[in-house]
Amino acid sequence: FRRYGSSWSQEARLAALDAAGGDNFGYSVSVSGDTAVVGARLDDDGVTDSGSAYVFTRSGIAWSQQARLRASDAAENDQFGYSVSISGQTVVVGAYRDDDNGSDSGSAYVFPRSGSVWTDQAKIVDKVAAAAGDNFGKSVSVSGNAVVIGADGDDDRGGNSGSAFVFTRSGSNWSLQSKLIASDAAAGDQFGYSVSVSEDAVVVGAPADDGPGGNDSGSAHVFTRS
Repeated sequence: FRRYGSSWSQEARLAALDAAGGDNFGYSVSVSGDTAVVGARLDDDGVTDSGSAYVFTRSGIAWSQQARLRASDAAENDQFGYSVSISGQTVVVGAYRDDDNGSDSGSAYVFPRSGSVWTDQAKIVDKVAAAAGDNFGKSVSVSGNAVVIGADGDDDRGGNSGSAFVFTRSGSNWSLQSKLIASDAAAGDQFGYSVSVSEDAVVVGAPADDGPGGNDSGSAHVFTRS
């Protein structure tokens, strides 16, 4: 959709060139300028539910598919594309059911663009305390040289209390800057189910937090970087 004054009108309907039943194209979306990325978490491409993400670019009012992104180590049921985020020339794609560090430990992949070519720059995982069921990559958000990755199944403060990880880029290398945990973290909060970063501020959602509204009323936590 594009806005003209105070009115919004539909500009295009996007679909994958290789669309197939059950792909779940559109499960996640993100846009930056004239580039959009769309996740298809259950795309098969020879490996059941391994997932993919599609990049579209706009010229005038016409959108066209520029690339189809896949994990270099795609495996069954990874659900690459469950979460996506784009900022400028960088796309991040979450695969929360990747099993590198145990079943559903999760991972995220970073793709930078040079010209019209996207390359798989890095695979990010929790290298410190990754465990089965962490769901690292359930949510992702990128802004400039910082990416935030949610792990709503992390158990640091009780089963599924959740956490979020901030990684920063230097050159082509990504390193962990901080692990975020809610100050009032409790079992079942699912902190990290949703994340967003913009410059020096991060917001993390905890939809099952038992806040002022009662059981599973939910909350969001704001972190600032100095």
